[in-house]
Amino acid sequence: FVKTAAAAGAAAAVAFPSILHAKDTQKKITVGVVGLSRGLGHLRKYMEASNCEVAYACDVDERRIASGLNIGKDYLKKFPQTKDPKGEKDFQRILKDKSIDVISIAMPNFWHTPAAILAMQAGKHVYVEKPGCQNSREAELIVAASRKYKKKVQMGNQRRSQPGIIEGIERVR
Repeated sequence: FVKTAAAAGAAAAVAFPSILHAKDTQKKITVGVVGLSRGLGHLRKYMEASNCEVAYACDVDERRIASGLNIGKDYLKKFPQTKDPKGEKDFQRILKDKSIDVISIAMPNFWHTPAAILAMQAGKHVYVEKPGCQNSREAELIVAASRKYKKKVQMGNQRRSQPGIIEGIERVR
């Protein structure tokens, strides 16, 4: 388990928030955001990044898609370098779009591993919210898929590295 967990960490590199700091990239990174509850935060950050374009705002709930598209319209005024994302209910349609580089997954937790693996099989890099998986076997499957398809995966546990969180942990200790 420790070896697999370490390998999973080593496999991480592309997406949110790392993608936001890749300012030297020559290519605009095209993202599909899936799951528009927590994913609304993803949508905002990607649209703020000069090297990203959000192509899709995806959720099975049409009300959440509408919320994502409304954020998109507001952000287009502030960040004209980006385009208006398309609303989509079917995650699999995004997987078929060859222009998508990264799938940003904020679906319900039980979908994290299956969606990540499907995205990598479709040739996409992955950012997945925590928990990245439900158990150690799913972690092994994600690492295996990352290696097999040569795709990067990052799990969203970056809050542990924020200064305020670090300070709070130190105070508790």
